[in-house]
Amino acid sequence: MLDEDTVARLSAGLSSLAGGFLRSPVRRAGVTCADCAAPVDGYQRCFYCNRHKSRDGLADAIGILTYAVAGQQSGYVMRGYKAPAAPEEHQVIVTLLALLALSIHAPCPGLLAGRPVTHWATVPSFPAKPGEHPLHTIVKELAPGSEVRLAAARGASRPRAVSPDHFQAEAELRSDSHVLLLDDTWATGGHAQSAVLALRKAGAGHVSVLVIARWLTAEFGGNATFLRYRSNQDYDPRTCPWTGCACPTAYCRNSLVCGSGE
Repeated sequence: MLDEDTVARLSAGLSSLAGGFLRSPVRRAGVTCADCAAPVDGYQRCFYCNRHKSRDGLADAIGILTYAVAGQQSGYVMRGYKAPAAPEEHQVIVTLLALLALSIHAPCPGLLAGRPVTHWATVPSFPAKPGEHPLHTIVKELAPGSEVRLAAARGASRPRAVSPDHFQAEAELRSDSHVLLLDDTWATGGHAQSAVLALRKAGAGHVSVLVIARWLTAEFGGNATFLRYRSNQDYDPRTCPWTGCACPTAYCRNSLVCGSGE
């Protein structure tokens, strides 16, 4: 846990690097998906999250730090930080996002679930790729609890589908365990939710997800309007990734959205 002075200093550093293009997630009923914070048009959930809901055992709560927009600087950062010749600035931005989120908001999923986080995991590349995933490199010294490693299958006919067979936990978990699953980018949610199911299969009682960026394409549906008029708040590390406003307390465990009005 970082002290207040360090949090302030790192927040200022992140703002100087990315304050012009990173935005805090919008959590508003009928405006954004209740799960992944993607724009919706009066619905509770986006198309993909609504389709996933037919599966049992999905994530208890999904936290989103910011948006990554295809063809814009935020999108370049989320792709660039894990490129073979990754720009240092992109790596620094993603590292600061993860460091500040884990330092400030590590207790939040435990408060929402009513059970503290006991383990953590990262979503591997799928299909499997050699070497350590860049996000794992960033968070392995920061994440709370004990690590439970996930191994990715080597192939699948539908890699973006939700399936517990896409990943395998390398340890058995107790039924009272609570895993914080970290992912860098959420597009359809198939990879993260498949990893959640693999953790459930290993015995996890609770699984909360923390995603660095929700991927958006401006040309899709009403995304351009949303990005211009709704997603206009500069990224604030103190905005809770799960609620979109203040951090939860023991008295508001069931409230994931700050409000439904304007």
